[in-house]
Amino acid sequence: MEDKERLSCNCFEPEPGTRICYHSISSFLNHCLMAENGWHNFQVKRNRLFKKEDFRTVFLSPGEIEMVNRFRSLKKQVEWMAGRFLVKTMVQRALNNDTPITEITVMHQDEGAPFIKGLPGFRISISHSGDYAAVGLTTREGIDIGLDIEEIGKTPDSSFMKTAFTQNELASMGTMAQDIFKHWTIKEAFLKYIKKGFNESLYKVEVIDGQILHHGVEAPVSILTTTIGTRYSLSLVTGKIHG
Repeated sequence: MEDKERLSCNCFEPEPGTRICYHSISSFLNHCLMAENGWHNFQVKRNRLFKKEDFRTVFLSPGEIEMVNRFRSLKKQVEWMAGRFLVKTMVQRALNNDTPITEITVMHQDEGAPFIKGLPGFRISISHSGDYAAVGLTTREGIDIGLDIEEIGKTPDSSFMKTAFTQNELASMGTMAQDIFKHWTIKEAFLKYIKKGFNESLYKVEVIDGQILHHGVEAPVSILTTTIGTRYSLSLVTGKIHG
């Protein structure tokens, strides 16, 4: 059942033990950072040096604030923080104990996939696009996930289509922008599920007729796709821990 949490987060459970939450980055800024003119233009501004006093809600450790300050654009800083806040609040809720939010730490595997330090039974996937950040979290034993959210824009040009999709995919998918972005989020979610991201060739993953083929073999995964309003497509891929 979908519900509203603080910071206008929207959360739902596609299956027991798996939860998806998303929130607008604008609401995150208003809730967690001190008021400052110009947040609405964060996508095009240079980075800034954050310190603890800049936060209404302190959720980052001193080391994480140092990490934020290494990014070279405010867009990257804000997206990173919005995703981390969502992960931390979801994990804190799932733990249902007094663990301080600043002690919940997101780390990364060698190829970039995120995980929660000290909690191997928690599997997460983080994504952001436009004004939204989204997180998938599962505590189901032996199950892993991949999640992707994309703002639905204009129909991509032919160059992108040929780079992103195989001929088999192009022949099977619709031509409307919403269909294309849905297809793309499923592919990206699967790449996150296998912990490869763009280290895997896009041509090795095909989404055809609601199924995912990896190296030509059907992947034993479940796919959930939904839209947020009319502007965003979100997809979740779940399956047994890969590899």
